[in-house]
Amino acid sequence: MAKVYEFLANGFEDIEALAPVDILRRGGVEIKTVSITGNEWVETSHGITLKADLKFEDIDSFEDADMLLLPGGMPGSANLNAHDGLKKVLLAQNAAGKRIGAICAAPLILGGLGILKGKKAT
Repeated sequence: MAKVYEFLANGFEDIEALAPVDILRRGGVEIKTVSITGNEWVETSHGITLKADLKFEDIDSFEDADMLLLPGGMPGSANLNAHDGLKKVLLAQNAAGKRIGAICAAPLILGGLGILKGKKAT
């Protein structure tokens, strides 16, 4: 079964995070939400507080991921971009030739890391 980690920071866009989780789980994909806030509770851009499946610092490695997913929203994307550990994980995923998904504002993270250089992104 494919495995996906979706990273959540305070200020993420509700539908851009939750719709992929719902769709992938219905499709039989193992997807885990990962909070980068230091605890499992994360607040959406619309003030809804959600509990993530995991905390970033509790995971030893993301090497088992088939895909990493970044929802958009502001300031969520900026908060993701400020997390150095996440940026290292994204660079490792890219170096391994594995998939990374970024929705709406989240490609700003990939662009800043140089991951989009010479690639088409939609």
